[in-house]
Amino acid sequence: MHPHEDSVLRPFYEPRGVAVVGSLKDVRGEAYTSIRNMLHFGFSGNIYPINPGYSEVMGIRAYPTVEDVEGPVDLAMVIVPPPAVPEVIEHCGRKGLRAVIVGTEGFAERGEAGARSQQQLVDVARDHGVRLLGPNTIGLVNTSNGLVTAPYWITYDTIRKGNVAYGSQSGFIGAQGLPLEDRAYPISKMCDFGNKCDLNEADLLEYLVDDPETKVISLHIEAVKEGRRFMDALRRVTARKPVLVFKTGRTEQGATAAASHTGSLAGSAQVCNAALRQAGAITVNTWQEMLDIPKVFAMQPLPSGNRVGVVTATGGVGVAAIDGAVQAGLVIARLSGPTVDRLKSLNPSLGRNPVDLGPTMVVAADPFAATEEAVRAVVDDPNVDCCLLVLPSGIDRWATATVEMFGRLRQRTTKPVSVYIYGTSVSVRDDVARQLDALGVPTYLELETAVRALGVAVEYARSKSRLAG
Repeated sequence: MHPHEDSVLRPFYEPRGVAVVGSLKDVRGEAYTSIRNMLHFGFSGNIYPINPGYSEVMGIRAYPTVEDVEGPVDLAMVIVPPPAVPEVIEHCGRKGLRAVIVGTEGFAERGEAGARSQQQLVDVARDHGVRLLGPNTIGLVNTSNGLVTAPYWITYDTIRKGNVAYGSQSGFIGAQGLPLEDRAYPISKMCDFGNKCDLNEADLLEYLVDDPETKVISLHIEAVKEGRRFMDALRRVTARKPVLVFKTGRTEQGATAAASHTGSLAGSAQVCNAALRQAGAITVNTWQEMLDIPKVFAMQPLPSGNRVGVVTATGGVGVAAIDGAVQAGLVIARLSGPTVDRLKSLNPSLGRNPVDLGPTMVVAADPFAATEEAVRAVVDDPNVDCCLLVLPSGIDRWATATVEMFGRLRQRTTKPVSVYIYGTSVSVRDDVARQLDALGVPTYLELETAVRALGVAVEYARSKSRLAG
């Protein structure tokens, strides 16, 4: 049986064909751009442009209405003026479509009149057996079939296929809003819920819990639509997969902004975060944490405990790392006697945690070999459950040696490692980070995120054990 056989989101993420309804006026038309993006990222299904004023677009036959489409079609992306949306939904229902993304803006986020128009969409959809995503959404990404529905121009060429799923109430978390190619986030699925007039975060969780391509889920939420159902789904998922939640609208002013953005009514931040943690979710505090921290789950096993070893090329950052580790719930590991001896063989000043390699790297005959031996010593220590590494990206030979060292390290250890990489060249630093990520070593450009990632991994490991018990 297909893992998503009964999911309402299956035709959204796995359509045989997509009808795109709206303006096909070259690059200025949002429907045109949505089609272009699907072609650009290699969507494996059929694409059907829908507009009575065109016979073809980009070499693809166009149709006057959805009902005129001759091939298999499971999903519609609708980007027409608000008054025209109900009729398009009717056409989709009569055609037998059960999945419609409404990209059009101007509904509940615009006040009472918009909310009434939005309810009309819901009523029409229910009458015709159609499920809706949106309105006010850019839609979806599925890296397994190249589905990218965003109606805004995307300037890069590739999205790295991986096992992290992102869901958000903002189009910011989408292919057109983020440098997905440059940062190489390992993505399985993405979803912009929009105004959540029908489908919401509970539906996404129920789909992803059995998704073999998703190992970790990261959500941005302004307000929860169906609280009890969402919490039930969250408990089921977190017993099997980590779920990170970034809750916005936490202040009175933020809640007001949320209402004007997606028509959401945000509840108490304290109550919401407590309920999320009780259900096993990990709460994060920034967009960057929401985007970056999932790598620690996607690439490595969970830590067996909270004892951290720190190896750093700069003492000052090492001290800051210790502060951050303690605040993140980690315990600074007490290095074993054999590990201390191995470190002292490199330099008599070594032997404490954090391991400050700065002076050793200056005097060592081969600083690359000394760095690798120190890292191995700490990672191999039975008193260490996870490891934070603070290292320069360097340039030329040093950058290459850093990547090669981690390639060897990745083959000999299963302990979680988090890397903070820094350097004088942004392009070299970012390139080294991408290469390390590709090796399965989660690498961060901010120390605080690198430390928090390990703390979050420990927190989830404990939560998973509690839920399993």
